[in-house]
Amino acid sequence: MLVTKPNRDADFSCLASACPDTCCAGWEIVVDDVSADRFRAMEDAMGKRLQQSLITVDGETQLKRHPDGRCVLLNDRNLCDLYALYGEGALCRTCRLHPRFVADYGARREVMPRLSCPAWIETYLLDTEKVTFVTEETDDPIAYTDIDAALFFKLSRARTQAMDMLQDRSLSIDERMRRLLTLAQELDGEREEDCSQGDILPAYRKKLASLEILTPQWREHLQQKGGTPFPEKELSPLLEKVLVYDVFRFFLRGVYDGRALPWVKYAVFHALVLRDLSRHCACKTELCEVIRLYSKEIEHNAENQEALHRALCRRSGRWSVAGLLKAINE
Repeated sequence: MLVTKPNRDADFSCLASACPDTCCAGWEIVVDDVSADRFRAMEDAMGKRLQQSLITVDGETQLKRHPDGRCVLLNDRNLCDLYALYGEGALCRTCRLHPRFVADYGARREVMPRLSCPAWIETYLLDTEKVTFVTEETDDPIAYTDIDAALFFKLSRARTQAMDMLQDRSLSIDERMRRLLTLAQELDGEREEDCSQGDILPAYRKKLASLEILTPQWREHLQQKGGTPFPEKELSPLLEKVLVYDVFRFFLRGVYDGRALPWVKYAVFHALVLRDLSRHCACKTELCEVIRLYSKEIEHNAENQEALHRALCRRSGRWSVAGLLKAINE
């Protein structure tokens, strides 16, 4: 299998107990069948603890959580007792891969840590160099998926063009977003209607506030009003990295329905919301925390992500390309 990762992936390292957050609280931890069978076959004290920790929810095997949302295997030092005892190989697939996402396209796999991870924020987001990607051949079994190979390679070429354009620092970040939307429109061959009258960004915030919210900090950010523009010199490099991240992660999903445009709109929507929320940030550290919370609230919640995707599939109103273009100028 050919595995593609960002060039800084090799520098990524978990902060473990030094992390200001934890991967092991706030969301469901699904246990794959192979790991569940292995846990049930363990005969030592940890095996008994694991067997008491497994539950079934909507047909899925999960690890129990305490009332505060923390995994029952997480100790008071924010470390996993299973990992401490047996190492990474003992973890279930979800915990072994986290915080990385994995996308398989036939014989190709793409991997990248999520922006919800404080360590990846430091390694990726604050790196001033342009993002490049490395591809290696591995012995991993091929996860065959039913995709149109011609469409996949067409989208791959367009995505490379998009990421090069997003990192063209001779252009303003606004111009790069406009060109990205144009590229996706031409690729999909779609025409979208004009947007409705009225301000766009407040409606985007309202949409986010209507979704499921995991942390009170995120709700507070969405409720803040006013503020002053964040310095463009500091903001643009961060938005560039977010846009490249989203395009790498989501652009190729168009291979499943023939539409890359909604995912490109998602990337631009993400950047616009962050620019809007940056008005309440006093420094880059605060803005990076907003970026991290967005990832945690949206990317880790399938229902939230699906709700945004449905909205961005619309071809008219504030969710159209025209709406996004208008929001860029607000």
